Order: sequence, then C-alpha cells, then structure tokens
Amino acid sequence: MMRRNNFDILRLILAITVMLFHIGGLTNNSILKLAPGDLAVKCFFVISGYLISKSYLKNSNIYDYAKSRFLRVYPLYFTCVTACFIIGMLMYTSEVSTYLRDGGARYFVSNLAFLNFLQPELPGLFVDNFKNSAVNGSLWTIKIEVMFYISVPVIYGLFGRYFGNRRTVFAIAVLSLISSLLIEFIVNKYGLSDSLKNQLPSLMIFFMVGAVLNFVTPSFLTFKYLPIIVLIIYFCDSHLIGKVIYPLAVAAFVYILVFKTSVINIHDGVGDLSYGIYIFHYPVIQFLYQWGLYNNFFVGFVLTVAVVGVLSYCSWHFMEKRLTSHGQVKSSPLTSVSKV
Repeated sequence: MMRRNNFDILRLILAITVMLFHIGGLTNNSILKLAPGDLAVKCFFVISGYLISKSYLKNSNIYDYAKSRFLRVYPLYFTCVTACFIIGMLMYTSEVSTYLRDGGARYFVSNLAFLNFLQPELPGLFVDNFKNSAVNGSLWTIKIEVMFYISVPVIYGLFGRYFGNRRTVFAIAVLSLISSLLIEFIVNKYGLSDSLKNQLPSLMIFFMVGAVLNFVTPSFLTFKYLPIIVLIIYFCDSHLIGKVIYPLAVAAFVYILVFKTSVINIHDGVGDLSYGIYIFHYPVIQFLYQWGLYNNFFVGFVLTVAVVGVLSYCSWHFMEKRLTSHGQVKSSPLTSVSKV
C-alpha cells in the first residue's frame, strides 16, 4: 500500500538514530555519542500524540482501542524481556534459585509490568561493561508510551466530552508545558536527579503538541523552513523562552518531514522494522560488548546492525505484522503502522 506521508521512513530513521546514540554511549565512541538520540525520542512522542489521537478520534470504542494498543506493544516487549531473562539465567554461574533471588525474579516481574526502573539489571550480566550494566535502557520510554495510551481515553472520552476535544487538547498542552518547566526548575534548584525530567509530567508536552496537529494544520511550514527549525531545536533548549519554543519546534520538525517532504515508501517485503530495532538494539549492544566483540569497534558495529536487523525483520514478519492484522491496528508510535 502506497502511503501519502513519511511516518514509516521517519520512524525507521529515528529508531536507527537511537541505536547509533546508544552504541556511542555504551562503547564510548565519541562520534556516535553525537547522534541526536534525545531528539529522536521526543520526535517519537510527537508522532505518537498525532497518530494515537487520530486513531482514537476515528474509533473511540474502548475495547478496540485497548486491544489494538496491547497487541501492538506487549507481545514483542514480553518477548524481549523474557529472552534477556532466559539468556541471563543460562549465563549465570550459580544455581537458578540464586539467580532468581539475586535479582532475576525482580527483573522479570518489574520489567513485564513496565517498571524497568525498579530492576534494570540482571545478576552477573554486563557488570564489566562500560559505565552501564542495564539490560535494556530503552524500556523506560515504553513505560511513558503506555501512560500516553492510558491518558487518551481520559483526554477525549472524559474531558473532551464536556469541554470539546479541541479546547481540551490545547488546555492540557498548556498545562503540560507549565508542568515541564516547573519540574525542571525544581530539579535544578534543589539538585534532584535529572531522571525526573524524563517522566510523564515533563514529557507529556511532546505528546500533546502532536495531538494538537490533529486540530491545527500549519500548512505554511514547508521544506525550506527545515534548516531554521533545526537551528531553533539546537539552540533553544538552554533558556526559559527556548524551552517553551522547543516542543513546538520538534512538532514542526516532524510535521515538515512527514507531510512536506517527498514521500519515501518502504517496500512491504522489508516491513516496519522500527519497533524491533528500538526494543532489541540495547541488549544486543550489551551482549556483544560483554563478549568482547567491540574490542574491534568495526566488528562490533557491523554485528550489531546485522543482528538487530535480523531480529527486527523476523519480529515484524512473524509476530508484529500478524498481530497488527489480527488487532486491526491503524496507527501507533514507537511501535506503529501508519495508514493516515
């Protein structure tokens, strides 16, 4: 099916960008550390806000909505978490009971419940890796994504019913921006953990500016404005006014690339690999690093791309595509198939 937008190719590029960023961070490669991984995640959230809102507004049946979101996200998420848990158990040097007691059971239960922060590591795994022993540092965004999913029926089914969808979306977008600025102020003033900036109240603004695009079409934005938008994104995150502009600039960036750029379709034989790349790449990098395959960076890099590519291809064609068809998923984000 030929698509009239660039959601598929953009998601693929964003997933690859996050993978490159994590390769840089996990292997201390100074060049790949420069990849805009944080921007890529924010773009994913904007895309999610647009597509999930559009999908719900077309069909607000809560059963259909919950089923499609579950089938699109959880089966592959479960597969990835379980596979890492089993591989970690097979590599553990002591008994299975010790493995479970030392954190294995806690990892399995908490991660399957989207509570990755409670137990990001597995016992004995990646302890000698560069700086970070987390099994899958990408999973925190899936938790945020699920919170977005839960918020959509509340936004449109509850508040939107009484105040109107358009008015509600704009109001929540403003409140989300205020919340983001307030949390940043409190974190900086009292020296709290920067991780608090990566929670739902701070990140909701990116989802909401995506949702706003369902009600406002900035048709004046064309490809010629893209360099200006990129410069704004690069420079505006260092002061208060810039932080207000930043989410709008990211939304404009996504809008131009999706709707105002020549359409690039991904062949159906390739499929939508973005979710597979996103969810598999982190543990693949960690395993290859632990096994010494990044002693030669080129070898490690090529193997990472190859392994993640194969896993993503197989997960799409043998799992995601079939479940997407079964669940009649119309659209999604870090995880999506877009047909709008």
